[in-house]
Amino acid sequence: MLLTGVLVAIAAAASNAVGSVLQRSASRHHDPAAGRWQALVNLLRRPAWSAGVAAHVLGFVLQGVALGLTLITVVQPVLVVELPLTLVLSALVLRTPMGRRAWVAIAAMAGGVAVFLFCLVPEGGDPGATSSTAWLVGTAVVLVLLAALVLLGRAGRSRRRALWFGIATGVTYGYNAALLAALGPVWIEGWSGLLTAWQTYGVLVGGTVSFVFLQQALQAGDLIWAQPGITLANPLVAIVWGFVVFGERVVVDVWLLGAAAGVAGIVAGTVVLSRVALPAVAGEADGGSGVSGG
Repeated sequence: MLLTGVLVAIAAAASNAVGSVLQRSASRHHDPAAGRWQALVNLLRRPAWSAGVAAHVLGFVLQGVALGLTLITVVQPVLVVELPLTLVLSALVLRTPMGRRAWVAIAAMAGGVAVFLFCLVPEGGDPGATSSTAWLVGTAVVLVLLAALVLLGRAGRSRRRALWFGIATGVTYGYNAALLAALGPVWIEGWSGLLTAWQTYGVLVGGTVSFVFLQQALQAGDLIWAQPGITLANPLVAIVWGFVVFGERVVVDVWLLGAAAGVAGIVAGTVVLSRVALPAVAGEADGGSGVSGG
């Protein structure tokens, strides 16, 4: 189940990457003189944009399947490979050159994820058995954190605004993953179970909120500062939620040092990619959706 869940998570990341590249490709030739609504209508008329939306929907479904197959502390770290996949596909489709530093950063991220998964082997935990009190307290902590990030973002300008709203986006992605993980056992009951589970509506609200935060981060105009928060806060929140709320556990031994080294590779690769590769891609992506990571 673990290997299957990892493979499905990789497929989800790849689908999201394809969706991002398709939407960015469709938005390259937008009319600067068109209003916001007219620009949206023009995008909806382009097959590549619609295909990109479909790819993102597929990625969301695959993420839910992966969370039903294995633990959230495994799935969400795997999804960070969406960033390098998006950049590689963008380089091919949009003909954006990538330098040596970008490829080294991609290797660092891929290697970091592999080392992390190899060294950190979580077990236990049951999202379906999580008490209402744990959900209430955990959700309250997330809301307080998001409120603080929004206040910091609204008070900041340019880089700081992009940074705080980028982190808020990643935090919301991580919380949405926790909601999806809780829905895993519910899917067995069919549509009736999904329609009566509060987490279903939480995912809808969380998805909308994360979209708003993402747009705020992108509109700050400094994706170099926004992307690390978007990419890294997501698995961090998911891991904390898995261990603290869902009751997942890991053996405390020397292998944790290897897991820490994997995290360092992921962080370093993300920061370098944000500084080296993203500006070139983002220049082609005005009006695009950004890397979802959701």
